[in-house]
Amino acid sequence: MEDEKLSKDWPHEWIKKIRSRPSKYGLSKRMRQVDLAQRVGVDPRTVQQWENGDRLPSVGSLKRIIQAFYEEGILLEADPRQEAEELWNTIKRFSEARSATSREFPDFDSAWFDTLATIEAITPKPQMAASRSSIAAAQRLPKIPTLFVGRSLAIADLKEQLNTHSLVSVVGPGGIGKTSLAVQVASMLEEPDLQGIWMFEFGSLKDPQDLGQLLLSTLNLQNQENRTELQTILETISDQKMLFIFDNCEHVIDASASLAESLLASAPGLTILVTSREPLNIPGESVYRLPPLSFPTDEHSLEQLSEKEIMAFEAVQLFLERALMIAPQFPHTLPNLRLVGTICKKLEGIPLAIELAVARMNMLTLEQIKERLGNLLTLLTAGKRTAANRHQTLKSTIDWSYELLNSKERLLLRRLSVFTGGFTLEAAEEICIDDPRIPEGENCITSKDMLDLLSGLVNKSLVSIEIGEDYRFIRYFLLETIKEYAGEKLENDTDKHPSNPLFERHARYYSQYLVRAEPKFRTNEREVCIEEVRREYANLRSALEWCYSNPHAYSFGLHMVSNLYWFWLHEGRLKEGLFWLDRFLHNEIQELQSSTDFAKALHGSGVIQFIRGDIKGAMDSTIRSVELTRDLGERSLLSSSLRLLAFLHIKQKNFEEAEPLVQMSIDIARKTDDLWNLASSLHAYGKLRLEQNNYLEASKLLNESIHFFEAVQDQWEMSGPYESLGYSALKLDQLTTSIEYFKKCIAVSQIYRGSWILSRGIEGLAIAVCNKKAFTEAAILLGAAEKGRQNSGGEDTPNFPAEHEKVIVDLKHVFSDQELHQLWSKGATMTRSQALAYSLEI
Repeated sequence: MEDEKLSKDWPHEWIKKIRSRPSKYGLSKRMRQVDLAQRVGVDPRTVQQWENGDRLPSVGSLKRIIQAFYEEGILLEADPRQEAEELWNTIKRFSEARSATSREFPDFDSAWFDTLATIEAITPKPQMAASRSSIAAAQRLPKIPTLFVGRSLAIADLKEQLNTHSLVSVVGPGGIGKTSLAVQVASMLEEPDLQGIWMFEFGSLKDPQDLGQLLLSTLNLQNQENRTELQTILETISDQKMLFIFDNCEHVIDASASLAESLLASAPGLTILVTSREPLNIPGESVYRLPPLSFPTDEHSLEQLSEKEIMAFEAVQLFLERALMIAPQFPHTLPNLRLVGTICKKLEGIPLAIELAVARMNMLTLEQIKERLGNLLTLLTAGKRTAANRHQTLKSTIDWSYELLNSKERLLLRRLSVFTGGFTLEAAEEICIDDPRIPEGENCITSKDMLDLLSGLVNKSLVSIEIGEDYRFIRYFLLETIKEYAGEKLENDTDKHPSNPLFERHARYYSQYLVRAEPKFRTNEREVCIEEVRREYANLRSALEWCYSNPHAYSFGLHMVSNLYWFWLHEGRLKEGLFWLDRFLHNEIQELQSSTDFAKALHGSGVIQFIRGDIKGAMDSTIRSVELTRDLGERSLLSSSLRLLAFLHIKQKNFEEAEPLVQMSIDIARKTDDLWNLASSLHAYGKLRLEQNNYLEASKLLNESIHFFEAVQDQWEMSGPYESLGYSALKLDQLTTSIEYFKKCIAVSQIYRGSWILSRGIEGLAIAVCNKKAFTEAAILLGAAEKGRQNSGGEDTPNFPAEHEKVIVDLKHVFSDQELHQLWSKGATMTRSQALAYSLEI
């Protein structure tokens, strides 16, 4: 009781006490200071000051604290509103007592809290996420880091339109807040039968033909053999009630219109919410033209308006809300509010322009901001002929921010536009810093400049920050509009200096990045390595595009694809991987055709073609790789290529040809003490003996393979040996052991996004349980395995065709055609996670 009384008497104790409570949603971790800091948008040290009693939260921060506590479910469940109000009133009392200016702290806003409760009631909780079809039911919306301000009429209008139209387009100029509004509206939809909300960010696309691939990637679907991307998507969503958000369509407008029309024609339960600078102009489209935030117009005399009347404008509300983060002590006096109203009027209520203006409050007074905006708004009066007028106003705002930078900051911002999808500090240092031999000056960025310059751009809201969970990584990125602006400036630099080496440095850096990443793939760091490459993949693909467009940089591109094939294989991006490998392998540069990178790329191409079932293509690539690596004396790569060639011969039942190849591969690996290659080649040898019906020796070799994979701590690569051990045990009538091995194969394959490995394990498990007379489970598993093969982009035939066919015959003796079809369909409609759970629980 004393503790409870203390916590309510002293706000710092109370904040800490609530933060430390376990979540009612059963989340495994309690909220830490750094978590609260992220949610509120402050430095962790600020939270420490709050909880030490050295500082009190501002109004805006307190709202975000309460919102975070409420969303986490750590306010008192019996009456969260009462506890939130008591916390507010305690801080209000202490704040007014400490105020040197007798400034009043506002009263608790009950209507605002009720809005939180409404949003919370319709937001899916972590443990409630359910999967209803082959893609998990989910709300895949980006988390907006700041409070959403205004737009109450727009929200109501859009919700109404989404209830009556299957295609709604939010149309307006750049920076007007289309994306934020779409996310806010989607998060507030009250439709219990909605099976998923998915957002597709088209802003990063350059080629309209990539739209389908972006949808597949976002939905976690794989290309299917003999099907178009659209067919694959429609097969998945045709019977589901879903909301898709197509974000930033203007630069791929025709392709977006065609895609939307095709999807809606075949998916009656689908609704599409579009954000774009122009409508799609297709039948059935409801166009909502998003106006600016309300702001004082010419008919309003700011000198005659009261404080309350000025603060009623949405643009003013946004300015003041964002100002709380930059200048927490900013007083809302009538003269200041009039200045804010004037600034918002000049910015015409464009949210991005307002946010950029607020970012300057750490350097300029409101009067200075007003004067500078007044000068710059007249500079750009001739934008692109087809652009909306307010697009030019937005560009003026970015121009204004750019002019406030010093010459080195401008130079860095231009150079940062080379990145796609974000970047690390290390990448910026390697790519954007000048050669140390260049004399220091205004047009030179040195290593000692970088941290301060980048910090300056972050502080001025021209570069944004992303902090990973547990501070495992920090990434920086440019908003798309700012990246475009800086990119245009960089193009002007390139026109003046055609030899600009920036893009070459970008390609060189990411080429070397892959060299550092690849060795981790064969260790216990594989999962971390994969996640890192995923984060950088937009940059890697951008570098590949540049290399292919610049023949003198083919060597970088070839180097990259030779180090990326394992990533494509792991992710199930087989078609995309083969596309890039073919591009750089089909060159006429003799020097490259005799290089180690060329041999390695051939090997990678052979692996992917093997998985896709193109045995002839795989044989051609692998034979060339073996010949070239032998000439080059690359023994590790030679061991890998000989093993691949052996697997190909095993696939074709050419056992006599496979035997010496796999023995040579093992000999090389033993002599070079290459344990990973040795483990992989022992797996191939075990597979050969398995196909030769020598099950005891096969088991011995496969267990030795497992031993060496454990030695190098690569647990994920054990999926292949476990699968083969499952079949070996099956042939030896060790059914329980066989099932255990297949389950191990399935368990370790979970890290792979590509479904070709998982489907093989499920197929083997189905055959094993059928032998134990578990016919129902076998039929369901075979349906799931077939769906996995079809989705993988790999070979659409069973891994062990004879055993598979025998099980089919057995099942047809047990079930009628209709019964078997129903069970098979049950497995085929399982999501990946459902198939995993079902397999491991048998």
